[in-house]
Amino acid sequence: MTFRWSSSRALRPLCFCSAFLHAAGCGLLGSPRLEVLPQHFLLHPGEQIHYQVVERSDNGGSRSVDYEFTVADPSIVRPIEPKGVLEAVGRGRTELVVRTKTSERRLPIEVTGDAQPPMAAVPHSSVREIAAKEFLFVGHANLDGFDHTAVAKPGIDRVVQEARKNGVPVVYWVSQVYPNWYTADRHPDYAIVSEGQEHHIRVDAERVTFAGGSFMFCVLRNVQMTLHGMLTRDARRITFVFPAQAIWVEDIWGPGEKRGYPAPMLLLATLFGRRANDAQAYDEVVVPFLDRVITEFPVAGYPSNPPTPPLGDLLHDWSVVVHFGGRFERVYRRGGSIKTLLVEFQDMR
Repeated sequence: MTFRWSSSRALRPLCFCSAFLHAAGCGLLGSPRLEVLPQHFLLHPGEQIHYQVVERSDNGGSRSVDYEFTVADPSIVRPIEPKGVLEAVGRGRTELVVRTKTSERRLPIEVTGDAQPPMAAVPHSSVREIAAKEFLFVGHANLDGFDHTAVAKPGIDRVVQEARKNGVPVVYWVSQVYPNWYTADRHPDYAIVSEGQEHHIRVDAERVTFAGGSFMFCVLRNVQMTLHGMLTRDARRITFVFPAQAIWVEDIWGPGEKRGYPAPMLLLATLFGRRANDAQAYDEVVVPFLDRVITEFPVAGYPSNPPTPPLGDLLHDWSVVVHFGGRFERVYRRGGSIKTLLVEFQDMR
C-alpha cells in the first residue's frame, strides 16, 4: 500500500518548540539523508503515529520533500490519513519504506502487546478548578510535542510511577489531534486538552511538579498560568518542582550549539551538566527561565487573552527561592512579606 503527500504544510505554532529529532537517515549513494520523525517504531494495537520526513544535507541544512510510504504488510500497520498517519492493526513485524526521487529509507515497525484505550480528555476551557495538596503535571503526554527522540520519556515515566506510588494526582496535558504513544502510563487522573499548555484553570495546591514539554516555552507557559491562578488565592507558600531528567530543551544554548532545523532535544539535566558548577547553571539557565516567567507574560504572546493582572504584579511582595537538589540555594528575589515561591530542581546530573 502506497500513499504520497507533500510535507510543506505549516507546523503548528502554539507550542513554540521549534525543534524535532535528528534521526539518522540512509539515502542512496551521494544523496541527502532522509530523517523520519519520530524515531519510535514499537507500537501497540490501535495506536496511531504521525511520521514526517525531511531531507538533510551534509552541511546540516534540511528541506521538506515529497515522499512515498510503502507498508509491506497493511494487516500489521496501515495508513489512515494521506499525511503520514499510520495505525497499528495487529501484532507482528513489518517494514515501512520511505522513498523520494533520490533517496530511500527502510524502517522496521513492530506491533506488540495489548491494545490500550485512548485517553479521555476534556478541553482546558471546560475545567474551572482542580484541587489537591500536590499534583504532577505532564506536558505533551501524547505526541503533540517535539521530543521526537523521546529523550525525556524515561524520566517522565519514572516520575509518573513515583506519583502513583505516593498517591499524587497526575494531570496529562494533551492534544486532541496527535496520537498518544509518548507516555507508558495511559491512565491519568485528569487529561486536559491544551496544545501549548495554556490554561485558565485555578489550581488549588501547595506543590506542583512539572514534567514534559520545552523548558523555555511550553513548560514555562504552564508555570505562568498555574502560578497566576495560585497567586490569586490566599496562598503563603508555593513549591514548584522541575525534575531535570523529565524535561526537554532545544539544543540551541550557547555558542556553537545551534543546529539546523530540525534539531534534537536535550534533557534539562544535560543543559545543567554543560555548566562548570551549580552557580553557573543558576546564572545561565535558571535566571533566564525565571526572568521570562515573570516579565514575558504570557510567553511568546500566547494565549492572546491571558488572565489579569500581569504576573509580575501578583508576585511583587513574594520571595522566590531556588533549590538545586538540596545542595545549592539562591534567592532569586526577596519580597516584602513571608510569602515564598520555592523553585526546586531535581535529578540535575
